[in-house]
Amino acid sequence: MPAEIEYTGKDSDRGKGRPGKATAQDFDDGRQGMHKLFVESKLISATDFDIYWPSVDLSESPSQPMEPFIGVLAAKALVPADQSRKLLCEKTRLGYLPIDKYDVDMELARKYPKDVCRRWCVLPFDSLSKAVLVATANPFNKQAARELEQAASGRIVWYLSPPAELVKALKKSFR
Repeated sequence: MPAEIEYTGKDSDRGKGRPGKATAQDFDDGRQGMHKLFVESKLISATDFDIYWPSVDLSESPSQPMEPFIGVLAAKALVPADQSRKLLCEKTRLGYLPIDKYDVDMELARKYPKDVCRRWCVLPFDSLSKAVLVATANPFNKQAARELEQAASGRIVWYLSPPAELVKALKKSFR
C-alpha cells in the first residue's frame, strides 16, 4: 500500500485531488532541481522536460520500478546517461556507485517498502554502522528521502547509480 501523506495545504485547495491526501503538487519529487539542472543549463528544452518527466500516482501501487528521468533522456537520445551522471555528481557532490558491481544486501532492501522503492526508483543496498546506503538516479527527490527515512532506523547516505542498473537491481530485489 502506498504511503499516505497528510494534507498540509490551504483549505481553499482541499477540493483538488483526494481530500486529505497528497496530489502531485503536494510533494517534492525533485522536479524543480532536475529542471534547473537540465533546462537552465540548456541540455534539453522545457518542452522535452515536461514531456519526459514521470508523473507519479500515489494512490497506485507500482508493479514495476519507475524508469528514472535520466534513463528516459538517455533512451530518447536527448542526453547520454554518462553526461547526466557526470552533471549530477558534480552538482550534488554525491558518490557514484555502479550498482551492478556491488553485492546488494537483498534482505536489507526487502525490509523497506516495495512501493516506495519502485515508485521513486531507490534501492537501500547496504548498511554501515547506523547508516543505510541507498542508490538513486534522482538525488533531488525529497519525497523519496522522507518516505525512506520513515522506514529507516538510521541515517541515509545517498549514492548515484546508473538508471538501467538501478531498475535491474530493483526488479531482482522485489520480484
